Amino acid sequence: MRVIENYDNIQASSGEFAKPGNGGYILEVVNVTDVPYNAQTGKGDYLRIDYDIAVGDFKGYYTAQNERFGGGKWFANVIKSYKEKALGMFKNFTNCIEESNPGFKWNWQEDKLIGCRFGATLQEEEYEKNNGSVGTRLIVKDIKTVKQIMDGDFKVPTTKKLERTATPVSDFAVLDSSTDDLPF
Repeated sequence: MRVIENYDNIQASSGEFAKPGNGGYILEVVNVTDVPYNAQTGKGDYLRIDYDIAVGDFKGYYTAQNERFGGGKWFANVIKSYKEKALGMFKNFTNCIEESNPGFKWNWQEDKLIGCRFGATLQEEEYEKNNGSVGTRLIVKDIKTVKQIMDGDFKVPTTKKLERTATPVSDFAVLDSSTDDLPF
């Protein structure tokens, strides 16, 4: 192994780093993908909105995560459906974008959302990992205006716990409880 110059002066690090948690954040749209309806799968009619944290202690957090893990997968997105039953929530999103970005008017060109800011409450959510252990991820709970976040006009969500059902385990076979043909 080669000798590292000034090794004695390097500060040790465990590799752990601070991460955002439950709370209100000002987010910025970094990419948008329109997923039109697919009759074969029955899925679609939504925008996938990739975002990053725009201000505060965690500004650029997801960009740093993306770079740390080699790019490719973006770690923060929200799905905004424009199916008929979800249009009220979609309109709330576009209204919050318009109110948070003076001069911006939603015009059905999703690429124009890139660079726009909006407010959101983020909530930690537990999930089961592939190995059976429990992990947490941060999801968008509610869409807000930037002003609502700056004014503290939101409720901080609590962590959404994973609901696990206990499965009874037994090494014993279930026997028929009838008394017919007992061997004694």
